[in-house]
Amino acid sequence: MSTPIPLPTLYVEGKDDISVINALLSRHGVDTERGKRHLLIKDQENAETLLLGMPVAVKAATDRPVGFVVDIDVEIKIRWNAVCGRLREAGVGSPPSACPATGYFGQLPNYAHRFGVWLMPDCATDNLKMEHLCQSLIAGDDPLWPHAQAAVAQAAQIVDDANQNIVEQERRWARFREVDRIKSEVHTWLAWQRAPGAPLGAAINDRILGRDSPQAIAFLRWFKELFGFTQLTTL
Repeated sequence: MSTPIPLPTLYVEGKDDISVINALLSRHGVDTERGKRHLLIKDQENAETLLLGMPVAVKAATDRPVGFVVDIDVEIKIRWNAVCGRLREAGVGSPPSACPATGYFGQLPNYAHRFGVWLMPDCATDNLKMEHLCQSLIAGDDPLWPHAQAAVAQAAQIVDDANQNIVEQERRWARFREVDRIKSEVHTWLAWQRAPGAPLGAAINDRILGRDSPQAIAFLRWFKELFGFTQLTTL
């Protein structure tokens, strides 16, 4: 029996990231079978676990490229400083002071393959996350998007108003956290499409999220350069 060839590995925060990345790659000619063919995509469950494991993952990838996709979702300087700390632990002497707009690429001495980091969605903007990339796939003139934003804002205000006279914390009505507002907006918009409530990856595959935005193309170019997927010929 032949020995399986080790696959390049991409570490992500969660299952939605796997679904979205797989769908974007499939749209541009690379079917990874949800990170099981051509590429192994590993769900780390959250940013903290992903960052904690970064130095070991970099040093373990002696014979293949390895990449990391982590949401910004805080100030970009805070997220990049956290990444740089892990890069130094891996052996990178002087990481750049800011994340390059095209994503980060690095290589350790005596290692044949590079590793890379992409800060989702654009390597640049404070407090953004993967759902912002998905939002960028909505057509700019879509009439329901501003309505979805307004509906989410109104829903939040309704809950906040209802809680004003409730003293006991445990009796207050729950709503999304502000950091998750974009999730509420995107999923509200998806609830009004021809396949209501489609998961993010399925919405990309079905071209409900049908636009190829600059953010998505920039991410795929980083991906193509790191992993050498020549199938991504349209980029």
